[in-house]
Amino acid sequence: MMFNHGKPALLALLVTLSFAGGASAAGLPAETRWADPSSVQLNIDFPGNGFRASWDIYRCSCGDLLVRAELAMPGAVESGDLLLVGGRAVLTRGFGEYKAEAAASLDAAALMMQLALRLLERSEPGGPAKITSSVNVDLLDEINSINLDSGQAEGGFQAPWSIAGTISARNETIRKFDLNFTFSAGAPGAVETGTMRLYGEAEFAPTAFPVPGSSAIAEWDLAWRDENDAGVVAAETLDGLRAQLRAD
Repeated sequence: MMFNHGKPALLALLVTLSFAGGASAAGLPAETRWADPSSVQLNIDFPGNGFRASWDIYRCSCGDLLVRAELAMPGAVESGDLLLVGGRAVLTRGFGEYKAEAAASLDAAALMMQLALRLLERSEPGGPAKITSSVNVDLLDEINSINLDSGQAEGGFQAPWSIAGTISARNETIRKFDLNFTFSAGAPGAVETGTMRLYGEAEFAPTAFPVPGSSAIAEWDLAWRDENDAGVVAAETLDGLRAQLRAD
């Protein structure tokens, strides 16, 4: 396993994720892809003792992305929200003593979400509409590595790797998953095997965005996706910030 990032990460083990589409309430169209959810709840138990992450991710119809995170490590649990606005501004709140590093952890969430959706795609290439009951997954790939890229950070898992677990339909538009991912890590000649568990659910029907446009910017800490993009924010509300970024 390898991750490269130009900024400090909230957890070394722990990226801009874009959700498309959304199914109708009547069910999932056959063409729905695993990369199409409107919201995802993802939990990951990392290798080692006590390392865990939980992310609730929502896509706004305006294009913004909200990540509600809980990050656990031995002796500490930190939680907070990250809101990517216009693909440029990152609003954060919470995260306790890791507050200064919170914006960088957006890339960790995106990389791990990419991994989960990639594994689901390999588990059932026909997409979530093919899952109408509980399906067992048992897959080994000895050739193809997994490459991940958030635009600001990249990582990957070399072959061989395998997945085992289940995918099931909670209802017409929600798919649950519980996958054990076993992967290779280390330099040639010193390769070791690691395992992480990825579990949660993906909603493919439209999801209401949890943060209203009237929310005050003063309730959040502001950072920038690109430090060279930093500018003066005159807006007082989230909708105002969106308008300002569109006008820049």
